[in-house]
Amino acid sequence: MQTITLRVPDDLRALIVEAAEANGQSQSDYMRQAIEVHVKRVDPRNDRQPAEKNITLTTYERASLALQHQAVLAAQGHLPEESHGTKWHERAIEVLECGYEGEYPQLFPGYAESLNAYDCELVWDILDMFRVIHFSVEALGENGWDAIGIENAEWLGKFKGFDYQREREGQMASYTEYLVRGGRWTEQEQLVKKGMNSHMQMLPTYQSMLGVFKPLWRETARGGGRSHLSTQDLRKILLAAPGAQDGEDHDQP
Repeated sequence: MQTITLRVPDDLRALIVEAAEANGQSQSDYMRQAIEVHVKRVDPRNDRQPAEKNITLTTYERASLALQHQAVLAAQGHLPEESHGTKWHERAIEVLECGYEGEYPQLFPGYAESLNAYDCELVWDILDMFRVIHFSVEALGENGWDAIGIENAEWLGKFKGFDYQREREGQMASYTEYLVRGGRWTEQEQLVKKGMNSHMQMLPTYQSMLGVFKPLWRETARGGGRSHLSTQDLRKILLAAPGAQDGEDHDQP
């Protein structure tokens, strides 16, 4: 791969830095992707598109809607007895009727900060990436991981969950569990049952890998001839993970 030196004004560089960070990519990966789109090497329409409208709700709105759904379940006899919380609801009614504003935060004790639409889509992208890696390696045969020629390839190429000690990653872990329970990305069921706490920060690693994966997968999807990544593509993605190292010997694609 050749290197090109590009001079840009400070204000443009600031925009590039901001856009790359928002997209979870390095500046180099972001610029390469932008150039690929400009010269029509890849079609941006093949990439995941954000929702036309991002719906946001306040904690109050979330709690109110949750209570409405609980009421529907209770009416149908599907709400567990322990979820009724009669005494809690009686106290909540008193607080609201009397207007004890200092008690309002206690009405929503179980409501975490919301996971915004960008982070939800980031989780989708991460799970998609590991799904593609999984089936691409499977297509290489019994010794697929060895064929990639990267030290600890199998460890690097498998989804390891998120760090529960970091608020953002903890929310992403909970969202992943929700998605898998709902029948999506079911190849992660065993990890969810085992526990998704990686005990180490994983998001920067995933984002570095995504910066390489997304352009490669767009191009593969655009070509229409392959449903899996090549050995060389897999090597590039795994080498994007911090600390990844080439094996002493590896097969050529």
